[in-house]
Formats: sequence, C-alpha cells, structure tokens
Amino acid sequence: MKLAVLGATGRTGILVVREALARGHEVTAVVRNPDKLTDKHDNLQLDGSPFQGMRKVTFFTDLIRPMVDAMREVKVTRLVFMSSWYTKYNSADPFIVNWVLKPLLLGQSLHNKAEMEDFLETDCLDIRYTLVRPPQLTDSEPTGKPVLCMEGQSIKSAERKRFTCCRKDVAKFMIDITEKDEHIQKSMAIASG
Repeated sequence: MKLAVLGATGRTGILVVREALARGHEVTAVVRNPDKLTDKHDNLQLDGSPFQGMRKVTFFTDLIRPMVDAMREVKVTRLVFMSSWYTKYNSADPFIVNWVLKPLLLGQSLHNKAEMEDFLETDCLDIRYTLVRPPQLTDSEPTGKPVLCMEGQSIKSAERKRFTCCRKDVAKFMIDITEKDEHIQKSMAIASG
C-alpha cells in the first residue's frame, strides 16, 4: 500500500512511518524540515511540506483543506488523521479538562482541531476518513495489550485504566485501521490497554 504521512518527523509521526515500513508499505514522508528525517529505507520517500515554518494556531484547518483537495484530484479517498481527546466542549467532561486544560494550556490547538473535524464531518462525505483521538501521549513502551477504542470524544473512565496512550500503540492502531479499512467516517477515542 502507498501511504503519505504528514508530520513524519514528529514524535508520533516517525513511529507511524516506521510501523508502515516494517509492514512493507511504501511511505512518502511529508515534513516541514526534511533535515529532521534521518531514517533511510528503500520504501521511504521524502517530501518537503509547503507549510514549512508554519506555527500558527490554524495549522490543522490550513492543512486539511488543501490536502483533501489534492486527495480528490488524484482520486485517493482514505484518510487517517490523529486528533485528540476533548476537542469539543461537553459539560459532562471533567472540571479540570473544561476549566484548566482547555482554556489555559490546550484551548487554541483543540479549538482548531475541532474546526478541522467539523470540516471533515460536513464537507468530506466522499472521503473515507478516520479521526484517531489519543489522550496524553507518552514515550513509554507498549503494554502488549490491545488498544482500547471507542467512538466519540474520549473513553469513559470505567473502561480505561489511564489518561495516556503510548505513541507506539497509536502508530500501530493507525496502520491497523488503514490496512483493515475500519472505522470509516468515525472519530475513535483510544487509550493504552
């Protein structure tokens, strides 16, 4: 399978690239700074992003629109995109999420991710997208257990053991659902098992 990985030099993106290459896929790594990608592989191509140097809060909406246009132009319909837990306001969410994390630490980024999700949900009915929503990402080793997965903004507290997800588990989950063509036009909250 031919895959394009945006953000391939990020801490999770590089793991997605490595997981895909380990499974024999051909990968085009789309990055802002090509010098950051030091991995070499016969099935790996590098593509510098037109968004090089972009650091503003509208990154997700600035990225998704031209990406979907390009996908439509070349008739590619499968998109797996990493978002986050709690992108949209819900009064049932924990107090610390609504009144501390969102407004003080993550608010603008989460708001822009929510706008990107709205665009996919309303304007991209022809795209077979899956939004993958991990909670706080860690560099820990995988547990070896299946990733917990539930449609929606987050995984309810009774069904998860922690508010974190190992980056390697996220990468594996993203490649798994791409290969199996699962969770089409859904937002899937995940957490380490």
